[in-house]
Amino acid sequence: MNDLSAAWLLHSRPYKERSVIAEFLVEDYGRLAMVVRGVRQAKSRTAPLLQPFTRVWLNWRGRSELKTLTNIELSRSIRLSGQSLYCGFYVNELIMRAVLPGQRMDGLPELYEKVIEMLQGNEMLEPVLRWFELELLELTGYLPDLEHDVATGQAIQPDASYRLLPEQGLTGLKADMPVKADCFTGAALQAMAARDFTQGQWLPSCKRFTRLALLPLIGEKPLQSRELFTRTDRRDTVLSSVE
Repeated sequence: MNDLSAAWLLHSRPYKERSVIAEFLVEDYGRLAMVVRGVRQAKSRTAPLLQPFTRVWLNWRGRSELKTLTNIELSRSIRLSGQSLYCGFYVNELIMRAVLPGQRMDGLPELYEKVIEMLQGNEMLEPVLRWFELELLELTGYLPDLEHDVATGQAIQPDASYRLLPEQGLTGLKADMPVKADCFTGAALQAMAARDFTQGQWLPSCKRFTRLALLPLIGEKPLQSRELFTRTDRRDTVLSSVE
């Protein structure tokens, strides 16, 4: 590997005495894990580049799933703080769970950069997260058709209610059927389809919808980022957005 590729750091963990294994979202290559040698020793020049929400240029060697980083240069760094920082960790973990190692996904690096930019200095965090979850579901092919009834093919009606059938789609709710957590109004579904969260009344429905729709993609194992939020004293906008 000779040419430099653009990449975003998603996660890193200690490896042996002085190294780390860093997970990158690499343009044109997908999610790649790389050994970064010597980064945990004093005066490492690489350590400042292995920070969350940092875009770098890099190359590597190796044919196995675990690569070895050979060169890294700074491209840009986005600083997140407070609630935005916790939301950024949530975004990173969702990608780590949703994308397999080596899986290339066109448009994902651009989506990632856009959502991190949106989180920076933004006080309206929940609409950003709901937008990102829907976009991620669409990119991965797990977003149901939000505009049509899967059983009849008819357009979603704003005054009707619909049930989400896992990995199938939305089907109309008959009058004698109970309304459960997997049921949504047509108006809320239309707002999601348009990514229109100007009316905050649809945000709770959207959060409930994305939680259900994400399960087949990321599994039922709890997200560590959500557990992190519950251990903080910031039980406010962040928690209501990601829990």
